[in-house]
Amino acid sequence: MYNLLMSSNEAAFDGSLWQLEKIRFGEHTEKSVYARFEKLDSAAFDELKSFPTLFWYETFNEKCARIGWIDDVRILDLNLAIKFSFDPFLPEIPFALVMAMSNDLAIDLKRWEGNRTHWAVKNVDLLEFLDEKKVIDKSRISPYAPYGRPARKAQNHGIVVRPQFFEVPSEPVDKTLVSVMMPFTPQFSNVYSAISEAAKSVGLRCNRADDIWNHSVLMQDIFGLIYRSHIVVCDFSGKNPNVFYEAGIAHTLGRHVVPITQSAADVPFDLQQHRYVPYLNNSEGLRDLTQQLASRLGTLARS
Repeated sequence: MYNLLMSSNEAAFDGSLWQLEKIRFGEHTEKSVYARFEKLDSAAFDELKSFPTLFWYETFNEKCARIGWIDDVRILDLNLAIKFSFDPFLPEIPFALVMAMSNDLAIDLKRWEGNRTHWAVKNVDLLEFLDEKKVIDKSRISPYAPYGRPARKAQNHGIVVRPQFFEVPSEPVDKTLVSVMMPFTPQFSNVYSAISEAAKSVGLRCNRADDIWNHSVLMQDIFGLIYRSHIVVCDFSGKNPNVFYEAGIAHTLGRHVVPITQSAADVPFDLQQHRYVPYLNNSEGLRDLTQQLASRLGTLARS
């Protein structure tokens, strides 16, 4: 089985929390399947969280779909608050391909299922089907996913990081701090200002390694800044190897990484499955960057 979460809002799944009217749960779901979960109690939610989830949009958006899982569900009066994660190791599924596979995925477009925001539960083995169609490689699913790898799921525990090259700062993570990783060149000054403005608009503050000087070794200052940050914005423009290295540190430390770039070609292959914010380095483009980042940073600040 799998969950189908569908929204008319093209930005619905840009964050990590989505709300849905409770009465829309179980629409376009077989009666026998719906009967298993209609109580919406803790047992039902626990089972639903064990299924893979297809995140898609009403068809007029013509947007790609993503695969992931549901982390938590809370009932808030008449709504369901759904916390979720995308599987970072599985690619987006192009809109046209989802449309072509809709019958096999039990998505009933003839009965306007593609035009209704809802949560359906489908009696289809999503991962097996997509693997057979060569859309995904099932062997590459995230080890943190609640589906597919029960043996590895049992080992889903936090890692202990003991750097040999860096000193671990004594200061804790600052929930208001956004660090920015980008080349230290004048042409990125306005970009940094746009990022800072976005952070300030949602009650956060920005910092770059060249704003501080706590150690004689620059990389120690950079590591310390990433370590203390809640969010790390990485500008991949120009394929700067230092930024790639810093993004790797941020991912390893479990920080929220927000990639931005002036060119999609500058995003490394291993990071192309992560959402990034494209922008143009001109006045209009930087205004758009500020608006897009403000929305994303605001969402992450609450996580």
